Amino acid sequence: MVETIARARRVARSAILMACAVIVPTIAQAQDLPPAQQLIAKYVAASGAASWKSHKSARMKATMDMPGAGISAPMEVLHIYPSQSFSKVEIPGMGQILSGLDGNAAWMTNPMTGPRVLTGAELEAMKTESDPAWTATRTSTEVAKAETVEKTTMGGQECYKVKYTWKSGKESFDCFSVADGLLVASMQKQQTPMGEVEATQLFSAYKDFGGMKRPTTITQEAMGQQQIITLTAWEWDNVDPKEIVIPDDIKAMLGKKP
Repeated sequence: MVETIARARRVARSAILMACAVIVPTIAQAQDLPPAQQLIAKYVAASGAASWKSHKSARMKATMDMPGAGISAPMEVLHIYPSQSFSKVEIPGMGQILSGLDGNAAWMTNPMTGPRVLTGAELEAMKTESDPAWTATRTSTEVAKAETVEKTTMGGQECYKVKYTWKSGKESFDCFSVADGLLVASMQKQQTPMGEVEATQLFSAYKDFGGMKRPTTITQEAMGQQQIITLTAWEWDNVDPKEIVIPDDIKAMLGKKP
């Protein structure tokens, strides 16, 4: 009986030692990860992202390709800082996809779904995507916590993965290049008319536009479909507020005069 108890104790001690052997390097590995705020600061410095603060507006011109559908469409996105945006995509043979945010109300219209005023999670997502502080410098008053969770590889580059926990309860992720600190990828759940979907964006081919480096190739994957956005121009301070046009049917839905 005594021998049996002693054997059990030896087994228990061995199990504890094995567990410690696993836990210790895991903890050490976690301690080696740079803090999220350090990674974000390095990204802002490497990209010149804070320079947006010296501008009143921005205009992005690009081409959106959907290889699986054989679609190539010109697109333009306008921003009037801090909280207005407007985008237009011309789909050959289908028509225009328009969306906008006037600071409070967000909307979208396309030939397939018609006009819609965005509410709930879709509205909040549009506000986040139009917030220059978030899109440029990865800072937001709506983020409750940012933490580095792992070192991984995305888009063929080693990167540090940062997890954001938002006050709303949602989570999103960025991956910052180990080599140069630039943003390699972003992962989050996106709200669509068909519900919530997982989406991954890969960023590459950075180019300087008036003191700020931006990726000229953005590859998005969601629901098994791929979109490739190729940035052709980024222009500062040439957006006329009159260019942000709200369609009459959207105005009617918002209770505004045509």
